Amino acid sequence: MNAYPTASTPRLWVFNPGHEEALSFSREKRYTLSKEIRWMRHELSPLLRLLASGEDLIYAPASPEGIPARLLNAEGDDLPAGCDLPAELSVVLWGLDDHIVRELRECPLFDSTTLLFPPITPSYLRLSHRRASYDLLAYLTDQLGYPSDLLPRWIEAGVDRSATELRLRTAIEGIKSRPLGDPTRVLIKRPYSSSGRGVFPLPLPLQEKHLEALIGSCTRSGSVSIEPYLEVVDNWALEYTRSESGEVSFFALSHFDTLPSGRAYLGNILTSPEDLWERLTSLMGEEALLTLINAQCTWLEEELSDSQYTGYIGIDLFFYRDGERLRLHPCVEINLRTTMGVLAHFAYEQYVPDGRKGVFRLERGPRQQPSQSIIPLLLTSSEAHFSAYIELEK
Repeated sequence: MNAYPTASTPRLWVFNPGHEEALSFSREKRYTLSKEIRWMRHELSPLLRLLASGEDLIYAPASPEGIPARLLNAEGDDLPAGCDLPAELSVVLWGLDDHIVRELRECPLFDSTTLLFPPITPSYLRLSHRRASYDLLAYLTDQLGYPSDLLPRWIEAGVDRSATELRLRTAIEGIKSRPLGDPTRVLIKRPYSSSGRGVFPLPLPLQEKHLEALIGSCTRSGSVSIEPYLEVVDNWALEYTRSESGEVSFFALSHFDTLPSGRAYLGNILTSPEDLWERLTSLMGEEALLTLINAQCTWLEEELSDSQYTGYIGIDLFFYRDGERLRLHPCVEINLRTTMGVLAHFAYEQYVPDGRKGVFRLERGPRQQPSQSIIPLLLTSSEAHFSAYIELEK
């Protein structure tokens, strides 16, 4: 079931990955997206047809090379020129941020249409900061007994360079002294980032050039997270929905792959919800999974009690190697937005034949050629910067 049920007012679906970084810039400032993110927004917007229905529209932003913004129908096809738009459109953003709101308000495509935007509340901003992942992990450590050595150290920039350096050095030494993680490196994360962006390993012993870069990053962003570098074996996410009444409910499991460098998203395993549940419970036990889901729902409901946010929430998990054992990290990051795992869920429902399995792939470069095992999800040219497709298991 879609977290955004079909309403009387048609919806405008907007794909704006990278919105977390935009949250670190005030609404008064002009935020410049990287070229890569702009190409992602331009080329991958048609994927939102997996969520759209009826009279819904999809907004495809302009490309970095000047191809203008355009509107698509719920099937992902270009809307004919001169087509009348609904008097009102309820805007459904991939992720909330003031900069995409400004872009839509200023877009001439909507001169004759009233756009209804979701509110961006203080609690939404608080939970979009990586510090919220720390808070949830601390809650799970206290309530469910997960190891406290998983907890990151949050370092706020000091009053000057020397104060920042001292805080960073002290935190790194503290993380390095823990029995958990790789002693030759730690993991650094910027506060507003996700899906591998703003995440980088810091080699140890600390070199001057790396220290300077870290001090600069902490100063610019106001803070950084320093945490143990773990040997990740298997990536999962728990997908939730939040209703208008404030209830947070479990929606689906997501089993995904990442690139080794930066841990960026690569693709999702496509199989039945029952099979995903069986796979995950074989690793951690069903009672432990149900207890974790209940605890995360409770925490999210409390933290969002004064929020008007409705939609998807994803919490990433992974299994890591600790000696000869596999252990669970129960909260790597919180994604207060639609996720690739949600798209993969609907791609499985809509495209994968009964009894088949596959992989939802998002890659750089042109698409794989269609075949009996490859189902393209985008109509792209040989010059495309990104492609999305389903690869069925043979």
